[in-house]
Amino acid sequence: MKSYLKLKEEVWDKNICSGCGACVAVCPVENIYFKQQSPVKFKCELCACTIDPAAETECPASAEFCKVTLYNVPCGACYDACPRTEEKLEIPIEEIGKYIEIFGAKSKMDIKYAQSGGAVTAILCNALDEGLIDGAIVVSEDKWTMEPKSVLATTKEELIKAAGSRYNWNVPILEALKEAVMVRKLEKLAIVGTPCVINAVFQILASDNDLLRPFKKAIRLKIGLFCTETFKYSELMAKIKEMGINPWEIKKMEIKKGKLAIDLLNGETKEIPLKEIEYCVRKGCSVCRDFTALVSDISAGNVGTPEGVTTLIVRNEWGKGFVERAILNGYLEKVDCEVNIDAIKKLAKKKMERGN
Repeated sequence: MKSYLKLKEEVWDKNICSGCGACVAVCPVENIYFKQQSPVKFKCELCACTIDPAAETECPASAEFCKVTLYNVPCGACYDACPRTEEKLEIPIEEIGKYIEIFGAKSKMDIKYAQSGGAVTAILCNALDEGLIDGAIVVSEDKWTMEPKSVLATTKEELIKAAGSRYNWNVPILEALKEAVMVRKLEKLAIVGTPCVINAVFQILASDNDLLRPFKKAIRLKIGLFCTETFKYSELMAKIKEMGINPWEIKKMEIKKGKLAIDLLNGETKEIPLKEIEYCVRKGCSVCRDFTALVSDISAGNVGTPEGVTTLIVRNEWGKGFVERAILNGYLEKVDCEVNIDAIKKLAKKKMERGN
């Protein structure tokens, strides 16, 4: 079994951490956390600690008196859940992977901050209404500061409030997974995230580590979002403020044709060429080769279909069931448009080449 020390060697020390937060969520002793966009931190070296708490000795890792009752815990949960270990980065990938169907869709609900067609929110709202899921892990944001946060949504209102894509990173996305499974004891979770997040969830589902079993039992649906890269929150917001834009003036952001488009509440759109904000891209994105979230049940994005339409890639029968029920119940509708699959493959290939 490989402990967190091996994970530290293969991922954290190389600065290729995706920021997905799977390690934070599954750590059984809550010893791992993120701080101010930095690589993973520890409360103390608990997972490798061999000090007997009864010995009343100072902990050499934290320089604080060690009062823990658990020590020498090489459980391997964090390593098994990580999508960026050496063996996982060596797995060959395809451009857009296997799928049953690709089509354009949009929500039939009124979603104020919908990204593209709002199809993902519509699918989740229907699933909640029908009891197919009892919660969803999504990323929301503070509308005043644009700072993202990991959220466990258990109502339609919470899902609608969290609608929209987040291009800033400032939080481990799967942070709320621990609350959902270990505190709230939810048993039918949907998880929405970028390819690295969905890959981490896939690793959890594929693992035979006993400590990951509660999470495996609770996860029901994986919805992946098209992603080229994510940006560090503080750096990107500093750039936007240099343009004279306050965060509370922003309606939504979207990557289009090599530019970051910033739609403002007053109806204006400002654009930043992606080359000008390369310095804002998280280092961990440099090794990612997955554009469409290949191991999801459903993939969604704004590439290949007209403005206001979501491109949906239905990858398996499981995902197809969720989509069809949302259509049947009037939450979602297919759009009669041709999907430009070559455009999706072009971006997917570009990301594959960058990550090699």
